[in-house]
Amino acid sequence: MTPDEYAGRCTRFLQAQPHMRKLGVELVDAEASRVTLRLPVNPELVSGGLETYLHGGVLTTLVDAASSVSTLCALEAFELCPTLDLRIDHMRIPSETRPVYVDAECYRITRSVLFTRASVYQDDKSRPVANAVATFMRPEGGAVISDFQQLIEGGDDAATA
Repeated sequence: MTPDEYAGRCTRFLQAQPHMRKLGVELVDAEASRVTLRLPVNPELVSGGLETYLHGGVLTTLVDAASSVSTLCALEAFELCPTLDLRIDHMRIPSETRPVYVDAECYRITRSVLFTRASVYQDDKSRPVANAVATFMRPEGGAVISDFQQLIEGGDDAATA
């Protein structure tokens, strides 16, 4: 696939999910087996009175989305692959004045499981906010919902977002 095809597949996947649109998650880069997503600064996500910027659920959602999207760039055709396991190691508190990025890579594909790793950071990749690993199930027969597959693949009948 070309970089534009990877980007199109990933963008359509993100836009098909209302919570990704609500959070404003954006695709920064997509290539074979890798993606970078950006969560822009959003005052609604600041945890007032607590010593943290992002609620753990928002960070988990961002990491899960990036890891899942990296599998789209690793598979030849779209497959609906639910998250089996996700582990996040929080390294430091992110600044509330800068966007959050996550680089994710699908580094191994087996017949039944996809393996990913991700790094969450702000300005400096060498100072991660969090690191994560995740696994995704590949149901037998490559379970697919045909309308959703057409949307993600950008087929002729797809209603693109």
